Amino acid sequence: MDIEERFVQGRKKAMALLMHNDRTRWELCDRLGRAGFEQEVIEDAVAYVESFHYIDDLRYATRFAEIYSETRSIQRIRFDLQKRHVPEEYIDIALENIGWDDSAALEKELRKLTKEKDAEELSYQERQKLAAKLYRKGFRTEDIFSCLNCGE
Repeated sequence: MDIEERFVQGRKKAMALLMHNDRTRWELCDRLGRAGFEQEVIEDAVAYVESFHYIDDLRYATRFAEIYSETRSIQRIRFDLQKRHVPEEYIDIALENIGWDDSAALEKELRKLTKEKDAEELSYQERQKLAAKLYRKGFRTEDIFSCLNCGE
């Protein structure tokens, strides 16, 4: 198979990968590499889909932050975007767009973990365990304790 046919195959594979899921530039390169395409074919395919704006890491980061702003902490969103190799400046822009506020996500997670039980009804030990769970999910300590009213 000649190189032109490989370029066409690479472009088709890139389009197929983007048909169902939005991906970052890195994710697309990784998937094409795992599919066995050479580096020059990958670069051509990525340039091709970028020319149509089918991949855009800033748009990806912004949409990701908007979608998960009510269910994940800011730290978790940042980590998930870093894991997908989104440039740090795009992550900062995306988080600025949602206002760096994860209070809605914190309250939702708190309700889920307490099963709608009021935080004041919990013992000190239960509140500490709950705070530890929320901290591991990436919420800030001061926000957790102010939400739980147990920061005394």
